[in-house]
Amino acid sequence: MYDRILVAIDATPTEENRSALQRTEQIGKLTGATVYVLHVAREHIVPGDITGGSGLGVRTADDDIETVNRQAVQQLIDRLCAVGINAHGEIVGATEHDIAEVILQRAKEHDVDLIVLGHQHHRGPGNAFRSSVAEHVIRHRPPCSILLARPPQ
Repeated sequence: MYDRILVAIDATPTEENRSALQRTEQIGKLTGATVYVLHVAREHIVPGDITGGSGLGVRTADDDIETVNRQAVQQLIDRLCAVGINAHGEIVGATEHDIAEVILQRAKEHDVDLIVLGHQHHRGPGNAFRSSVAEHVIRHRPPCSILLARPPQ
């Protein structure tokens, strides 16, 4: 059924993330698939992303975005491996507008049968008038199934 699964995650531990991760774990255990965990880190900051007045700069190593991203991916890999799933992870840098392209590229390179996207890939803050990552991935009609995890209730 599914031999290779790509799950695109956001490093922020949200309910949307948990939904995608739980479904990936369930499908991985059920099918014995290899899971490729992908986090696309934003390469640069654009004007709408800066919050003035608080939290500017890196205060400690734990606050470093790269460290937080790496920890999130590692925790998921450890969790999947602990339940017997063969899992691999990577962090790739890209601009916000290239996230879907990176997901599609990695899916093709790994020849995956299923792409799992969290609900955060559908509509995020500020995306009301733009296509979402999920819409972009679907529009390109990859030769595999796509699961858009249900948002939390």
